[in-house]
Amino acid sequence: MKINTKIRYGLRMLVLLGESRKVVNTAELGEKMQVSPKYLRKLAGPMEKFGLIKSVQGIYGGYSLNKEPEEISLAMIFDAFKENINITGCASSEGCPLNEDCLTKPVWSHLEQMISKEFHNISIKLILDNNYQ
Repeated sequence: MKINTKIRYGLRMLVLLGESRKVVNTAELGEKMQVSPKYLRKLAGPMEKFGLIKSVQGIYGGYSLNKEPEEISLAMIFDAFKENINITGCASSEGCPLNEDCLTKPVWSHLEQMISKEFHNISIKLILDNNYQ
């Protein structure tokens, strides 16, 4: 399973916003994350629409968290980008021609459920506190 770039950079953006606890513009975020401000604005759209961040317009504008860090889970980032936790593709009914006849499908489903549960348990606050273990 490989976590895509949107999720990874979205998480980094949320962590930086949680760390600063103020409005941060995309130029500053981009410098800290070593990514273009244009790309960050593209990432911000789905996260703002999902209610994870809010934008502030104007000369001192930028982005800030829209929720407390303990209220934002890693799973919410997946939801914001409409991504699924999918380690093989086998667990979905469309992913395998063997479907219900495959004895390994329950294993992959079980692992995906475990990962999903952990992603729901890991919050931005836990990451900021380095206490997610």
